Order: sequence, then structure tokens, then C-alpha cells
Amino acid sequence: MSKYAPHGSRTSQPKATSSTVCQKCLGQGHYTFECKGARPYVSRPSRTQQLENPKLFAKLKSDKPSVEVPEEFKKPVGMANKILEAKEKERSKEGKGKGKEKGKEPARKRRK
Repeated sequence: MSKYAPHGSRTSQPKATSSTVCQKCLGQGHYTFECKGARPYVSRPSRTQQLENPKLFAKLKSDKPSVEVPEEFKKPVGMANKILEAKEKERSKEGKGKGKEKGKEPARKRRK
């Protein structure tokens, strides 16, 4: 026997209470792995029926979003766009200053 294995008392499977609900047969008092009943047919409305029902359609088409979006994400210009614009401005400033200095030739491009 391994020295890491539990000794003595064996753990038994948990006991289901009267409030335990089986996910398979929807009965009470047992777990799903203990279930001997058949899965019952539960009819649900189709997507078309849900959309035709005005109460459900109003919930789907509510103007208020279910999650609050921060202001920085609502703006059309995101953080990445701001960073790119700042870098482009820096490049344009550097590019104007390089070739226009008196007495210096513009840098040559290297061949690959």
C-alpha cells in the first residue's frame, strides 16, 4: 500500500437530501448519476414565438444596455488610434527636419 493513500475510513458518496433536484428527470431526492427515470420532454417556445410575443420582444429591444460601457470605449477614436496619430506626428516632424538642414545631404537608402 502506498504511504500517500488515505488509510482507515473510506469516504462514501454524498447523500442526497429531499431538496436535491435531479438534472435528468427533474425529480427530487437523488442525484443525476443515481437517476433511473427517463428524461421528460419539456416544450419550449421557438425563437419565432419568442419574437412575436410583445413582452419578450420589448426585453430584447430595450434601449438600455445590460452592461454599462465606459466613456472611453464609446468614443469613435480609441486609445490605439491616439497612439498611432502621435507617432505619425513625431515621424513627420523628424522627416521634415532631416533633409532640410543646410550643408547636409539627405540620407541614402541602403540596398538589401
